[in-house]
Amino acid sequence: MSSNYRAQAGLAIHGPGPWRNRGQLTPAPSGRRWWARILDAIFVLFCTGTVVGVAIALAGINIISLDAATGAALASYPLMALVFGALYGCTVSPGQALCGVVSLKHSGRRVGFWRGMWSYLGVALFPITIVLLIWTFFDAPTFDLDPVDVYYRRSPQVW
Repeated sequence: MSSNYRAQAGLAIHGPGPWRNRGQLTPAPSGRRWWARILDAIFVLFCTGTVVGVAIALAGINIISLDAATGAALASYPLMALVFGALYGCTVSPGQALCGVVSLKHSGRRVGFWRGMWSYLGVALFPITIVLLIWTFFDAPTFDLDPVDVYYRRSPQVW
């Protein structure tokens, strides 16, 4: 299907949506889109919590070391964000499936593997960025305990 199929079909740029299963798709209301995102976030957090819980339990009964459990706990959140991003980009995410919506490009094609993964990873790491920014803001006075002064290299000449 060409990227210009909407113009070939005589559809306006902002007209009805793409065709799927011999039917025209209508835009989903914003409430369903937001609920799909919220459900995806809950799924990511639940899966992350499951991996962290299993890692801590395995460390508690001395099957794996505490360092390995910590590594699994730290890696599980970005990994789950990437997995759900891949589902979003290639097929449909679980939240979208439950809400009955699908994300498509304007041309009617899927979002794509890499775009979906980067989108979910960016959304997943955004709160961490905000927390680090706030932490730096409140911790900033400790950086200025030894102020920097600027001096001439030579003493100024007196006339």
